[in-house]
Amino acid sequence: MAISYSSDDVLAAIAGIRTRTIGVLRVAGEERAAQIVPTCPNWTAKELACHMYGVCDDLVNGRLDGIGSDAWTQAQVDRHSGKPLDELLDEWAASGETFDAMVPHIPKPANFQLVMDMATHEHDIRLAVSMPGAQDDLSLAIGSAYMVHNITKMDASLGEQIQSSGLSDFERLRSVTGRRSKAQLEASGIDAEGLGRFLAVSPMTIVETDLVEVSTSTPSADQGA
Repeated sequence: MAISYSSDDVLAAIAGIRTRTIGVLRVAGEERAAQIVPTCPNWTAKELACHMYGVCDDLVNGRLDGIGSDAWTQAQVDRHSGKPLDELLDEWAASGETFDAMVPHIPKPANFQLVMDMATHEHDIRLAVSMPGAQDDLSLAIGSAYMVHNITKMDASLGEQIQSSGLSDFERLRSVTGRRSKAQLEASGIDAEGLGRFLAVSPMTIVETDLVEVSTSTPSADQGA
């Protein structure tokens, strides 16, 4: 499965995720942003936002030692989590112009991986604060294409299963990033054991219990989209 999205598509996806996630968290406020993220249980929604902003901040400022490691991501949370939520979101919003200028220079497939990570975490945060939305966004198509491409390289049969599952881009991305249980995956026609082997070499794992997210294709204004 080739990934055919352009640099402009990647830029639009990243900018959209940033704008929407900041909007969601502003509406949610400090108290709701303190909710534990069910799909990232070591972090609250605010701390996950620290990671999302922190990745961009680290790339802009050249903090690349240990990139992608647990220590690298935890340092992002430690650096930003003590700030009031509004201050954190203001900094993230203000960083957009500088970061967006970098995006066209991020090589493939790292740019697609970045979209996948940020799109996944946008919906992790939405889940934590009960504000679903943006489930038909371009970022989901890019992120799921990146994951399926890599899965297909490892296991062509599994990749074909996922491509032919009939899932939406939203459900496909949530499934292949471990946000659906083994039972849910099997019900969608996806080999859960095969996916588990693929995810075993990543930071992602398959959730242990069924995870149901409200389906919506036209988010309302108060959902930050």
